[in-house]
Amino acid sequence: MPTPKKTFRSLIIDDHEVTCRGYGVFFENAMNNGTIPKFQIDFAYSSEEAYNILLRQGKPIHEYDIVFLDIQLPPFPEHKIFTGEDLGIMLRKKNPEIKIIVQTSLSNNHALYNIFYTLNPDGILVKTDLDEDSFVACIKSVLDGSPFYSRTFSKLLRNQFTKGYILDQEEREFVRLLYQGIPSKDIPNHLPWSPSKVEKKKRILRQKFDVEDKNTFSLLSAIREAGFL
Repeated sequence: MPTPKKTFRSLIIDDHEVTCRGYGVFFENAMNNGTIPKFQIDFAYSSEEAYNILLRQGKPIHEYDIVFLDIQLPPFPEHKIFTGEDLGIMLRKKNPEIKIIVQTSLSNNHALYNIFYTLNPDGILVKTDLDEDSFVACIKSVLDGSPFYSRTFSKLLRNQFTKGYILDQEEREFVRLLYQGIPSKDIPNHLPWSPSKVEKKKRILRQKFDVEDKNTFSLLSAIREAGFL
């Protein structure tokens, strides 16, 4: 573990207050028994609140050493934040040095792989695996500079994601527009794409998600089943 400074700071982002408080108890217990150094803990209960704390208001972002980020957060469309993953990507761009630990109830391998690929978090905690011991072990590992993955995610890594679906940022925005009910012919009004590129992207997505039906609903159903919506 690095030479301890007086107090570390952590922001826990989760839209369930009970979950946040539970994590706070884990922190308190570990600090009280000397397992981890002293932390100041703050909470944000929505992507909008987290955005205002981390990216917009006067508080310097570097004050936080570790951010615990829930993936399934209510959207904040004003700043194109539709999931915790979007918030994490913005955070990474703003401060690549900040430690991000993802906590999620997602267990779908495709969705987890996409989080791993796009966000490159310092830790991934699948909530079905999560207990006080693994939570504290994650903090200690990340402070030491080593990534920490809970049991479910580690198993997926060992299996090397035999079939990983990855959506880049353009594709993610495209899928969201379709999901919002925007017709394919109107996509060029929202993205700098030609009609031919729209159709090409739909073909690529059908191939990625093994969808033979050309119906947009079938494509979105497959994407949702894979954990991306």
